[in-house]
Amino acid sequence: MMRSLFVSVLSLPALAQTWSVPGFATTLNSTAADTGCHLSLDGLTAHFNSFRSGNWEIYSATRASRTAPFGAPALEANVSDPAAVDNDPFLSADGLTLWLSSSRAGTAGSFDLMRATRPSLVSPWGAPTFVTEVNSTAADASPSLTADGLELYFLTTGWGAPFAPNNAIFVAKRANAASPFGMPTLVAELSNANTHRDVDISTDGLRILYTEFDATRRVRVYQAKRTNRTATFDPPVVLTEFDTVGTTLGVYSVSVTEDGHDMLLAANFAAAAGSQELLTSSFDGLSSVGVPSTTSAVLFPYRDAARPFASYALALAAGNTGFPLGARTVPIDADAIFVASFGTGIPPITTGFFGSLDASGNATGSLTNPLAALIGIRLYAAGFTLDRAAPFGVATISNAVAVELQ
Repeated sequence: MMRSLFVSVLSLPALAQTWSVPGFATTLNSTAADTGCHLSLDGLTAHFNSFRSGNWEIYSATRASRTAPFGAPALEANVSDPAAVDNDPFLSADGLTLWLSSSRAGTAGSFDLMRATRPSLVSPWGAPTFVTEVNSTAADASPSLTADGLELYFLTTGWGAPFAPNNAIFVAKRANAASPFGMPTLVAELSNANTHRDVDISTDGLRILYTEFDATRRVRVYQAKRTNRTATFDPPVVLTEFDTVGTTLGVYSVSVTEDGHDMLLAANFAAAAGSQELLTSSFDGLSSVGVPSTTSAVLFPYRDAARPFASYALALAAGNTGFPLGARTVPIDADAIFVASFGTGIPPITTGFFGSLDASGNATGSLTNPLAALIGIRLYAAGFTLDRAAPFGVATISNAVAVELQ
């Protein structure tokens, strides 16, 4: 059966491989400006800053599932200062630390990074404190951390930002979560003279989203990837599907769930009551979380929301030149690894390479590195949705993702 499916992919249609048209997160928005959003890893909690009180303060809201609307937002009074501007909330992976930028008394510059902690998920936040080792005498904003807490990405006009007073993306690192961060350094491969509005690092540190003004003064969404934490990011690409969102200034901020399939964003709307509104978007296709090492697995979350409960298959390949499927191209190579892994995977180093999508059209496979001698090898993965009623029994093919054995 797997061999016949391999032959049949020559006629597969492809998933859109783009983010869906954003829809308003109605329950989150007010008649004032709502922006600076962050979506928790599971997609069930949203934090954002809003001017609904007559000042910029931090709010949060929750929902029961990814497909449910958010409940009414609540002011995070313990972390908000009514005498200052509080922006850019970021919830840590464990939910026990809330980061923000603030102009409150005690800053070293116009805005500084702060964090508040709590002992449990149901406890109130403690008073936020300045993260002094990363704050400059200029403006520091938009904090975003990897899940292990070892890399902090943010925007700053200080620390030697090369195009100040325009800001740039900097990163500060530390050896463990109990230590202070080292001196922030410029993420040079993402640096240019444009002003940025937001930055969002993935939990594994391998994908970064950010927004910046282009030459027309419109804010655009960019994405850059890398296959290991010591490498530089590949050249950033524009997520052009967001180029027509909003009016005038475009998209201000973006935040994506851990599995890479749901987004909360904020955009400018000239006709909207508050001028800045929160929206949601989703992505059908394949993503990756983590790294395939001898002690850990990379996860391959796959989504085809239009085909809940359908059968799916994942495949690996050593290259991504692709091969033709009529007028289309499969984004990974038809090599020996593809033939061996299509649908069946390569046990025991893979799991979940064949099965049924859930009620929301989701499934997850995984891959580990079986041998230390393979460290540095790059592989490419793709996902397929199967349907006996579709031509040749295959309905869709996803985008490709790259992973590096570590």
